[in-house]
This record gives sequence, C-alpha cells and structure tokens, in this order.
Amino acid sequence: MSVFLFLTLYLYAVSIPFNEEKYINALQSSVYNKGFLEITDDFIKISYPKKDKTYLFYADHIVHISNNNEETIKYEDNLELTIFSKLIHAIYNNKSEELKEYFEINANATTIVLLPNEYLSNAIKKIEYQKNGTVLKFLKIYFNNEDWIKIEETR
Repeated sequence: MSVFLFLTLYLYAVSIPFNEEKYINALQSSVYNKGFLEITDDFIKISYPKKDKTYLFYADHIVHISNNNEETIKYEDNLELTIFSKLIHAIYNNKSEELKEYFEINANATTIVLLPNEYLSNAIKKIEYQKNGTVLKFLKIYFNNEDWIKIEETR
C-alpha cells in the first residue's frame, strides 16, 4: 500500500512538460507553445512560462494569471476551458465514466476517439488521444471550424 501511495503522490507532485500546437484554419498556420501541467487533489495547473500565463482549474472556477494580473472565470462562462479541464482530469485519472457525460467513447488498438454529444457538437468535431501508461502521447481536439489543438507530453 505504501508503494501505491508514494507513486500516487509522485504523479501528483510532478510537473509534466508538454508541447502544444494550435492550428488556425483561417490563417492556414500553426502556433506553438511549451507548457507544464500539474495535477493535484485540489486543482489542475497549466502554465506557459515563456508567455507568463497560467490557468488554475478548481472544482468551481478557473483562475487565469497573465502578466501578474489575475482573473476569475466561471465554468459556465467559458465552454472551451471547462471541457479542457474535464478532459485532462478524466484522462490523467483514468476516469472514462466522467467523459461519458459529454462524449461517446470509441477505442481502437492504439487511439481513443471521443465523439461529442449534441451539446458540444456545435463546436467540437471529435477528440483523439493516446496514453502509454501514465504518459499522454497525444491529445488532439478537432473543432468544427477546421481548427485543432494538439498536445504531446515531452517527458
């Protein structure tokens, strides 16, 4: 039991580096960012050090910190950040039942495909991700406007 507790605490204490690519169809180009993800029992933290930007996802709100300015965002005011936080939480904690609230889950040999319910299908076409143990090989969100975001762990 103590080994499991140690590994769980280690997982939650680790800052996970990632690369992010946002493809913007209207511009026919991509924007690249590097960031860090931290998952604790109380919040999920996503930070982009070179942009001096951080998001803290709590149970009932989001805090956005940028250039030493702090803004509190309600989940109902930002659908994209809400879905993103739920995705990260469910994927990293292997809680597929939480995804079923918003998505139909289709798994093949290597990739899991999430098809959005009617509520989300106005904005999201589909989501694909692949994990290898605790490592997220990639998470790709396809939007209906032909934009997409791809996140890959770099540890």
